[in-house]
Amino acid sequence: MTQVIIFTWEGREVRLSYTPRWSEHIDHVEVQAIDGEPLPITETGYKSHFFPPVDPVLTLLEVQAMVTDWLEVEAAKPAWKIYQQQTQQLNLF
Repeated sequence: MTQVIIFTWEGREVRLSYTPRWSEHIDHVEVQAIDGEPLPITETGYKSHFFPPVDPVLTLLEVQAMVTDWLEVEAAKPAWKIYQQQTQQLNLF
């Protein structure tokens, strides 16, 4: 059964859906920026991620914490910082 939550990260709304046991040996997470703009984990604002099942099944809040940590780690990387600088400044060329 898919569980969904919308949370705020860096002032932006993010939709998170989690399907434990998407198939027998796989759990599934979808992360989508509500505004459709890129996130540190995806250039398109949407990310689908499969991973081995965890026992016991994670709660939606545990998955949210995991995704938030993932966003924070990727946001600390130079590529995201460059993207932020480029989108916050006017480009004359």
